Amino acid sequence: MRYPAYESLIAPARARPQLWRLAAGLVLTGAVYMLLLLGLFSLDLGNDMSVMGGGLGRTPASALALLASFACVYPGLWLALRWLHRRRLRTLFGPGRDMLRDGGRVMVVALALYGISLFLPGPDSVAPEPNLAPGTWLGWLVPGLLALAVQITAEELVFRGYVQSQLAARFRSPLIWLVLPALGFGLLHYNPADAGDNAPWLLLPAIAFGLLAADLTARCGNLGPALALHFLNNFAALLLLAPGEEMSGLALYRLPIEMSDPGLVSHLPVEIGLLFILWLAARVALRR
Repeated sequence: MRYPAYESLIAPARARPQLWRLAAGLVLTGAVYMLLLLGLFSLDLGNDMSVMGGGLGRTPASALALLASFACVYPGLWLALRWLHRRRLRTLFGPGRDMLRDGGRVMVVALALYGISLFLPGPDSVAPEPNLAPGTWLGWLVPGLLALAVQITAEELVFRGYVQSQLAARFRSPLIWLVLPALGFGLLHYNPADAGDNAPWLLLPAIAFGLLAADLTARCGNLGPALALHFLNNFAALLLLAPGEEMSGLALYRLPIEMSDPGLVSHLPVEIGLLFILWLAARVALRR
């Protein structure tokens, strides 16, 4: 096997690797998620806490609510694992000590690279604009970080923890269990309403991120590196420097760009190239 460390995540999936179980598990997870969302959105929380308050995540409260709503993923995933695979949720993370060690190493390297990338020119050298006053931003920072952790952990558990390990238990070829979850992760970011004709092209960075996170997960046998990279990536885009208005409610700064701007596509090779550098740096830090 090309990824010997990955056995720690595949082993719990080997007892029940049938594809119908995985398909049913995803349907169950999605159904419970949607039902819980409908229940939450039916509550009278006021316009400020509405996910659509002022636009999709354009206010601090609505952005926080949208991120925190990913907590609705966990109950359905837990049920799918227990009923269909006889697995526990914690088996999707990998060994805890290894996860903390590997995630910490990648976090240090990624922080340095993300810090450097913030000084690179944005699309057409557009200058960032202040979005929230520093005091307001600090007031929302802690709940924003907690909600962000809920969001990225839910996505990593589904795509790298659940789908990838179940496919790896069923198929030997990494082309299947690395690529398919990455494609699914990319499609999760498909947004033609805001991106217009750019929507298919803007999937490429998400798919590239899915591939590098999948590879690091397989190399380490735990979700630590993927969680670290996902957290930092979303922190930079949602809490520090938001591209455009959508989901800018918790950001300190904002780039005044439109996701449908045709000029954005020309910057995708640079963005994907930075992800490749990040993957190489993570492998050096992990010595894998």
